[in-house]
Amino acid sequence: SKANNPSHNHLEHYVPFQKYTRNGLNLSIECKHHNDVDPESFERIYKVLEDNMKKEYEKCSWGWIEKDKRVEMREKNPWFLIVRDSEQVIHAFAHFKFDFDEDIEVLYCYEVQVTEELRGKGIGKFLMQILELIGSRAEMKKIMITVFKHNPRAQHFFNDILKYVDDETSPKIQDPIDEKEYCYEILSKELKQREKFPAVAEILSKPLKQFKQSPAASTGS
Repeated sequence: SKANNPSHNHLEHYVPFQKYTRNGLNLSIECKHHNDVDPESFERIYKVLEDNMKKEYEKCSWGWIEKDKRVEMREKNPWFLIVRDSEQVIHAFAHFKFDFDEDIEVLYCYEVQVTEELRGKGIGKFLMQILELIGSRAEMKKIMITVFKHNPRAQHFFNDILKYVDDETSPKIQDPIDEKEYCYEILSKELKQREKFPAVAEILSKPLKQFKQSPAASTGS
């Protein structure tokens, strides 16, 4: 599909979303197919993920195995939104793929991570808004993400701020009797189908809140 074509630039029609200049920041945002992420950038992305999430994984039966995690980050033809400062240092990223879930076309967000020093400045929300726009344009039906139940920051970010809900595939719904046996939940939000070339003014006027599987989101915004 065009959505998974490595040469396709998913931010091509969203020029305002290639920069983040709020809250005193001056950041650039690019969308890259995993094959186009250079080794140095991949190492930095991995380091941000490890710093944010290693302890969260170790609280769960999944554990943290570096070799496996590195492989996971390139499995299933993924894409990355990469956020850099003026010195080209990576401070945040989103790791996602276009997939099918129960025969429904979905954008699955594996991770959205922001370095500790830049949290609370709206970057996580901005990245999720971009993913919603990309998913809508690619005609995905919903966006999905996995969160650890023992990560209240992620729970608050997705449930309360971004208004995600329990997905029908989440253990809470699929296996309610043994739900406590699972360390994660799957959340989702339906995507509104937009015009092929939506007006930028219309996009920017919408509140941010309108906008297996590795648990994502650890971060917050």
